[in-house]
Amino acid sequence: MTSISLQVVPTTETTRRSLRSTMISKPSPSTALTPESEPNAPLLPGASVGDIVTVRLTLTPENGFVPENLFDSSGTISFVLGWGNYLPAIHELVTGMKVGDHVENLSIDAGFGKRNSDMVIEVPKSNLKKIKTMDKIVEGATLNLQGDIHVLVVKVTKDTIVVDANHPLAGSSYSCSLTVLNIDRMPTNKLEYTDIQDKESQEESPFEIATFAMGCFWGVELAFMRTPGVVGTRAGYTQGVVADPSYQEVCQGETKHREAVLVVYDSRVVSYERLLAVYSERLIATASQYKIDLFKEEDEESLQ
Repeated sequence: MTSISLQVVPTTETTRRSLRSTMISKPSPSTALTPESEPNAPLLPGASVGDIVTVRLTLTPENGFVPENLFDSSGTISFVLGWGNYLPAIHELVTGMKVGDHVENLSIDAGFGKRNSDMVIEVPKSNLKKIKTMDKIVEGATLNLQGDIHVLVVKVTKDTIVVDANHPLAGSSYSCSLTVLNIDRMPTNKLEYTDIQDKESQEESPFEIATFAMGCFWGVELAFMRTPGVVGTRAGYTQGVVADPSYQEVCQGETKHREAVLVVYDSRVVSYERLLAVYSERLIATASQYKIDLFKEEDEESLQ
């Protein structure tokens, strides 16, 4: 068995620039207390992209839609607004809301988009000369068109075929009831190492940031997304000697970048050690940009 050693390295200026570039916009000020805990709290800006939002929600499928169990549809969840990791409709809904704001039984998109009537097309059979089994094309059949596009046959006439290129679940929706419980600032001060004198300011937020370089970022990002306590992830590059490289440049190995995943997590829910376990389970080293490193924005003692 090949032994792979993990190297913990300090965050370099290049790393800080790379990580800062993943932030979408400057977060709004923290609105950490609910109206119930601070009834006379001043009105603060609503949630904006980059804020860490905690909501209590219930999603109920509408009109016979039967969803796959891909995410929590009820309970309390936290996520970085605008970073994905949850239904796009929830991000859109929460944007601009304030702590204590509530919606009840609001119909939202289930993630497959609205049905588009322009994607229901009548095609002359004469245009489908490559199909040798025309007699087997019946209503309800699925055709795989050029470009791996799957369409549903909805009507067949003597000279034409009517196909529907909408996603089968297009138009599906949830009835959403949601309350905003908390809005926290993204802890941008934790994007770089600071000395012990700044430790007190870092501890104001329970949210921590760590970056993992461990091979192709897509697989490990999904693994972190599915880890309870992780509220946001961003895939990108760290280290390197070239500013803003393309994916092709990184793959050629000349820029010395590493594919990495930035993880924002709630330290009250998941420990750094647990994230290391997720990391260790998925170690991959197959190309020059797939080098292995850890970057944790904490004090020196925690890195020993």
